[in-house]
Amino acid sequence: MPDDVSLNRRTLLKLGATVGAGLALPAVGAAQLPTSANRPAHLIIRHATVLSMEPDAAVMNDTDVRLRDGRIVALGKGLPGEGAEVIDATGMILIPGLVDSHWHLWNSLLRNSAPAPGGEAFFKSQLAISKRFTPQMSALGVRLGLLEAVNGGITTVNNWAHNLRNPAFAQAELNAMFASGLRGRFWYGYAQDLDATAAMNFADIQRVHAQLQSTPESRVDLGIAIRGPERTQPDVWGPEFAFAKANGLPISTHIAVTAKTQKEKAVQQLADKGVLGPAVQLVHATHVDAQDIATIAQSGASVCLTPLTEMRVGYGLAQVDALHRAKIPVTLGIDTLVLSGNANPFMVMQTLLNLAVGISGNEQALTACDVVFWATQGAANAMGLGSQIGSITPGKRADLTLIDARRVGMMPVLDPYASVVQSTTPADVDTVIADGRVLKRGGHLLSGDSAALGREITVQLKALGVR
Repeated sequence: MPDDVSLNRRTLLKLGATVGAGLALPAVGAAQLPTSANRPAHLIIRHATVLSMEPDAAVMNDTDVRLRDGRIVALGKGLPGEGAEVIDATGMILIPGLVDSHWHLWNSLLRNSAPAPGGEAFFKSQLAISKRFTPQMSALGVRLGLLEAVNGGITTVNNWAHNLRNPAFAQAELNAMFASGLRGRFWYGYAQDLDATAAMNFADIQRVHAQLQSTPESRVDLGIAIRGPERTQPDVWGPEFAFAKANGLPISTHIAVTAKTQKEKAVQQLADKGVLGPAVQLVHATHVDAQDIATIAQSGASVCLTPLTEMRVGYGLAQVDALHRAKIPVTLGIDTLVLSGNANPFMVMQTLLNLAVGISGNEQALTACDVVFWATQGAANAMGLGSQIGSITPGKRADLTLIDARRVGMMPVLDPYASVVQSTTPADVDTVIADGRVLKRGGHLLSGDSAALGREITVQLKALGVR
């Protein structure tokens, strides 16, 4: 979600001074990658119902998928499995690992804290408490969100980091992403209270860019998260776009989130400057008009929708049907646990489907298959990773999610796409494989100690004065 910089003095005084550092922060130059003990497995998944998400591919029943060295090796019936560990997927649905395209992970510690009855509005509360975060707290929020991502079948996360108060914050969040085993993009942002006339930290963005380019084992790449035309003037956002282009980096910005901000006609500002294109992600866009939609479609930019949070914070309803009819690349996101409550990508998918139909009045406005595509191959395409992930295709990286359709609430499966979108919950996710590494198996998380994480969170919330 974007930031609102208005805050009264009484609230600031009430929240008090910044807390000291809690957990030990790794050195700024250190990249913490998964240990060799969790190398890609040699696996064969047998008897699955496979939704490959390849163009025009039919549902593949009773199908095997073989994985080795982090890649999908083969797909078919009765594959040889010598030397491979077998996962019996009878009665299960196999889909590509889900891609979350927009998530502010740092504030995951503040789940459901705002808006509260009689309390400050969401943006004011976030701005106030963001000043009291430490790098360790932000990293803890990232760890919590990423563990929940695994639980929900998400294997790629776009971390939109918009409380980077100094380079230590950026490195702390990056290290948490490295250690998770997931694929992702680190959208390097700004501090919540950065003045609208102040520039981003270009020097540290270059440092992180160099670090990621020199770390071939990393599954994390870089983008720039900017405030954009609705929160800064051209003399600020213009150089940010120029910097991104010069360094070959994608840009993401919140846009047209309210009727008030839409008066800035930000989409047209970007188009007039010639900076819209496939490397630009526009987030929310709840109030774009017909001219904007046509402009976005012509540019090739993508739009990320987060309907659960957009409704909860009062932005309005995502224009799903209009964007879909314009053939704009659409992706989806959790956005923030403060507003979404939890990380349930299936609920996000179902909500988008329902909004398209409910607003248009046309039951066929959007299909479950369309929405699964947005969460897999479509999102991978928008990231520029479509040749590596997004579908169950031999040669692609082994990012997979296996859903147990034998559970109550899932059976019977008459249309597996509809079952994924309309019936699945994170509790139905049996196995999650990221880059060939098994992170969830038999419904149990294998990565991270949730009990220990909970204890750390309790300590940090007390330091924040939240609990």
